[in-house]
Amino acid sequence: MDGDRVEFEQLVRQARAGDVGAFERLYRSLESGVHSYLLSQVREAELAVDLTQETFVRAWASLGRLRSPGAFRGWLYRIATNLVRDHVKSGRAKLEVTEAALAGEEGQTSEPAASGDGPEGAAMAAELRSAVWSAIEQLAPPQRAAVVMHHLEGMSVQEIARAQGVRPGTVLSRLARGREALRRLLGPYVEGQDEAEGM
Repeated sequence: MDGDRVEFEQLVRQARAGDVGAFERLYRSLESGVHSYLLSQVREAELAVDLTQETFVRAWASLGRLRSPGAFRGWLYRIATNLVRDHVKSGRAKLEVTEAALAGEEGQTSEPAASGDGPEGAAMAAELRSAVWSAIEQLAPPQRAAVVMHHLEGMSVQEIARAQGVRPGTVLSRLARGREALRRLLGPYVEGQDEAEGM
C-alpha cells in the first residue's frame, strides 16, 4: 500500500514537471472515480462526462501550483466540486436522474449478481441498486458528496476534507448524518429483505 502511494506521488511529481505521460496515467487511474462523483452530484450522464474532462483540463493547467503530491486526489476532487458549484450557480443544473445515467453508474459501483442466482437474483440485485441510488439521491448535497467519495470512491476523511474545503470533523459529521439518513430511507427495504431471508 505504501509502495502504491509512493508510486502515485512520483507520478504527480513527474506530471507537475510537465510529463504528459505521467498525467495520462493519473487520468486513467482516477477518471472513473471522478466521473462517478460528478454523476452523483449533477445527475446527468452527458454533463458528468463534460465536467470530468474539464476537471482534468483544469488540473493539468494549474498543477504547478499544487504544493504536496500527496494532496493531489483531494485537490482534484476540490476542482470537481467547484465545477459543480459553478454549474449550479449558472442555473443550468438539471435535477432529474436519468435511468441511463444510473444504469451506467451502477455497473461500476455494485457487485453483480452471482451466476447461480438466475433471473430472480438478478432482478433483486437490480432492485437493491435502484433503491440504494434512489436513497443517495435524496441526501443533502454535502452529505451525498461525502458518502459517494468515502463509500464508493474509497477516499479518506482527510482527502474529502480537502476536496470540500472543510475540516475533517465536518466530513465525519456529514458521513454520520448521511449514513443515518440512508438507514432510514432504506429501512423498509432492508427489513423486507430480512423477513424474506428468514422465511
